[in-house]
Amino acid sequence: MPGPSFLPPFDFQRTFALQQLGRFDPTAELSATAFSKAWVTPEGPARVIVRATSSGVRIESEGAPATAFAAWSAPADGHAEFEGKHPIVVRLHRAYAGLRILRMPWMFDVACGAILQQRVTIADAMRGFARIVRSHGEPHSDAVPRWPAPERLARLPSWAFPALGIDPKRGRALVALARAEAGRPFLDNFQSFAALRARLLALPGIGPWTTEMVLGFGAGDPDALPLGDLHLPRLVAAAFRAEQPPSDALMVQLLEPYRGHRFRVARLILSAQIARRR
Repeated sequence: MPGPSFLPPFDFQRTFALQQLGRFDPTAELSATAFSKAWVTPEGPARVIVRATSSGVRIESEGAPATAFAAWSAPADGHAEFEGKHPIVVRLHRAYAGLRILRMPWMFDVACGAILQQRVTIADAMRGFARIVRSHGEPHSDAVPRWPAPERLARLPSWAFPALGIDPKRGRALVALARAEAGRPFLDNFQSFAALRARLLALPGIGPWTTEMVLGFGAGDPDALPLGDLHLPRLVAAAFRAEQPPSDALMVQLLEPYRGHRFRVARLILSAQIARRR
């Protein structure tokens, strides 16, 4: 059914980065003008299509709760927080004004995707995600594959993960998260970023990096900061032209003036780096 619409600028590819875990993610499809995602809610299968229209952006959803996209109708970009601060951040925001930080209703998918990215290349994580969906995904009559529901994933035996190219440590973390979500769901109905952060960190196999990835890319926390990332400290140091060697401590120091919006600034810097590679 049709959902809310909002006005541009809106950059699909940057806003929904990592919501499609690779080009061969069978649950999602991303282009310059549209994004679609199929997932499983506690009430059953759901699907959303976000597409550009002549008047802005339109959301069409099936099976998703009415409140799932409430925060999407007028997403703030935090621009007021950047005024009068480092000129590189002002320039980046103007260059990538369509980047939005949104709360996603498929939080279990995001959290599992973050676990799969632990200690491996993004390509390995993408392959593992696709293999799990194709081997153990949630079936549905619309023939669009979905990441398995927590109850289904929690029942997978330990030997199932190495057979899919996923090491036992990440497999155990996936099962731990699935069991927690199946027993007492918390990902989609968290009350605060702090509460969600504490709940994730209490689970075995989920550390600060994974937690902050879930907070930023899933929960829409504009201040999430993934410490321990292999590339982000170097990119932040380069963006601010720091003379010290890149490190987590230096990154925290450089982003301190943007506390409350550090994830927004990090995403802008990442967007600029990806654009240069292209």
